[in-house]
Amino acid sequence: MASLALSACLSTKVSSLAPNMVRVNLQGADAPSDEQALKEALVLASKETLAHEYDLFRFIDWSAGPAQLATPGQPAVANFAVTVVMFRYGEQGSNPVFDARAVLKTQEPQQ
Repeated sequence: MASLALSACLSTKVSSLAPNMVRVNLQGADAPSDEQALKEALVLASKETLAHEYDLFRFIDWSAGPAQLATPGQPAVANFAVTVVMFRYGEQGSNPVFDARAVLKTQEPQQ
């Protein structure tokens, strides 16, 4: 399982829910922007999908974690979770999905 920290300050816990489903919990200081958090979640989900020998995935049940007490002068805190459902080609039905290999290819550093 490719459980890894998305950024230097976010910790990631991946829990297996089924052979084709994982729950990704993200917590940490210095919360990324919404755009950066989505990009990082896409990359992590892509790596999990390929590690489980699937090709496609979609997100379900994206939710905020328990409220964090914000203290003046402290950095913002990220605390959210998402379930990743994985498919092989042809299994996804009419649901919109992400192609794990395509996501990783678009996130590679540009030369």
